[in-house]
Amino acid sequence: MNNSQKKNEIVPNNLMDLLVNDVFSKHGIDKEKIKGNLSEEKKKMLKEMVEDLSKRVDEFVKQTNVNNNKK
Repeated sequence: MNNSQKKNEIVPNNLMDLLVNDVFSKHGIDKEKIKGNLSEEKKKMLKEMVEDLSKRVDEFVKQTNVNNNKK
């Protein structure tokens, strides 16, 4: 990841990983066990959801930058 991508992140990836791991551990979920239990359909749905959220975040950041530059 280059510097411009790091600057545009709203929530850094390592922080997101920490939060997800904390939630998993609180509920006794082992990431390795659930990886094998996901069907291909669920994996596809999750991937599409992440891509959609990523696009929405990018658009939000762009819009925020445009609005901030107008001020």
